Amino acid sequence: MKFQYSEKKVKLPQNVHAYAEKKVMKLARYFEEDAEALIIFSVEKNRNKVELTVHGADHWFRASEATSDMFASIDAAVGTIERQMR
Repeated sequence: MKFQYSEKKVKLPQNVHAYAEKKVMKLARYFEEDAEALIIFSVEKNRNKVELTVHGADHWFRASEATSDMFASIDAAVGTIERQMR
């Protein structure tokens, strides 16, 4: 799976990117190796927002979650994508 990251109005340490990559890799079992994931991190009104878009096998899945913690936002976005796939 290929990953692209984008940060809006925030500069994040590398461990946040590594955590996001680890969580999104759980979705790789549903896709072939040519799947792509775009992860956009932003902060709006003191809320940490994560927008996750996964493209593979001619399907697009998109989730946007905002919580007070960036790691919780990543977990929620991955959970939303998993529910969409079922």
